[in-house]
Amino acid sequence: MPKRSQPIPFVVWLTITARLVVVAAFLLWVDAAPHSIQIERWWHIGEQAAHEGHDDDALAAYNRALDCGASPPAIYERLVQMKLETGQYDQARMYLYALADRDGWNVTRRNQLTTILEHSGELGQTSALLRGASLAEDQPNPAALRYQAEQQIEQLDWPGARETLEQLIVQQPTDAWAFYQLGMLLAPEDQALAAEYLDRAAANPDWAAYAETVRSALAGYERYALTDAHTLLGMALVGLGEWPFAERALVMALQANAVNPAALAYVGFARDQQGRDGLPDIEAALAMAPNDPTVYFILGQHWRLAGEYEQSYDVFTQAYWLAPGNPALAAEVGTSLQLLGDLSAAEEWLRIAVELAPDDVRWHTLLAAFYADTGYQLESGEGLVFIQGAVELAPDDPDLHASLGWAYYQIGEFSQAYDELNIAVGLDARHPRSRYYFAIVLEYLGDREGATDSYRFVVETVGAETGYGLLAARALERLGYAPP
Repeated sequence: MPKRSQPIPFVVWLTITARLVVVAAFLLWVDAAPHSIQIERWWHIGEQAAHEGHDDDALAAYNRALDCGASPPAIYERLVQMKLETGQYDQARMYLYALADRDGWNVTRRNQLTTILEHSGELGQTSALLRGASLAEDQPNPAALRYQAEQQIEQLDWPGARETLEQLIVQQPTDAWAFYQLGMLLAPEDQALAAEYLDRAAANPDWAAYAETVRSALAGYERYALTDAHTLLGMALVGLGEWPFAERALVMALQANAVNPAALAYVGFARDQQGRDGLPDIEAALAMAPNDPTVYFILGQHWRLAGEYEQSYDVFTQAYWLAPGNPALAAEVGTSLQLLGDLSAAEEWLRIAVELAPDDVRWHTLLAAFYADTGYQLESGEGLVFIQGAVELAPDDPDLHASLGWAYYQIGEFSQAYDELNIAVGLDARHPRSRYYFAIVLEYLGDREGATDSYRFVVETVGAETGYGLLAARALERLGYAPP
């Protein structure tokens, strides 16, 4: 985590201003034109220098504009903007604080501070500073409240998160994200109120499917014992990747009945996904249920996340032989072999998953992605034929069209690659895999701007550390752009 820097005292702003004056003093000629004309001239010179990336020249010119009587807030606003545009967040913060000292806070400046503190890694300061500024100005700040809620959820501060989210929906009564978060938060303790919030979230098409998944899980509270209802809710939240909320529901399942190996194993899984060590929970679940394939499945996921692919392969194989009719376990064995580089064996196991559930498109999608992503059996035609058949089976699946498009690209059928990936993006413009492969095809076809937009989207959506986000970030750097 980046080292947190401390807010710079106001006396330092005075020192910085003095340095700007010293820079200006080195200019040896004095313009005798009226001050308004001089301000305009120096402003124009500063803008030109900033546009060309000559920051020192821009600073000197803006300082001359100050000497000629330009409004300090206007100059500082421009300097903040310039430093944000070039990613110089520490300097942007310096000018922003100087601007706020002179001219106060407003919505734009608070949002700029949010951006600065996020990029500086100062997560703890963000909400406190922005809420303090908001209270001082007596104006609502939804951006600060949302960021504070995100941090409270990440820290499992449920009372604080509820209070913040309720403040947010008072200020923004159509905020589907806030209603969805409140629905998940309240689901294990107040199903009626949670359902109301989830209904409000579902009014927004972007959140409808997610909200409905959680809402469907609420039915378990009318049918099952409390520990089982909490467990089903937790597993639904695991499926959505809502790890803090999933952990909370699963812990509540264990509080209702500690003899619940599935809940205990999934608690470990959820903790793994949040960067904490879930192995003690998973091993405790395994000791409680030594022949439970679900617990072995989760243990395999733990070792895969840790990069121990050989160990995960062994565990997934054990899980499969405990439940040999389960296509998901066969698929995990195949994926483990793929990670170990044994593509021939991986193909066999992934085909077993398809054969076990031939009407379930998920396993067709997984095998199609295997052929496309590895390039295995594309030249022989076997892999390509399978992907084409999978697309016919599920013509509205963006992942399958992405696989087919990427397969066409690898065998040199660029026009067909473009068509299939265009379909994939049309079906789901927010699908990172489709957008990444589409960016490659666009770049090959000479559409540099379109490719750059798609690469940026991938990085902004999934981050620049792993997977398609890392590949997209490298592509942006190769094209001469800094990742977002």
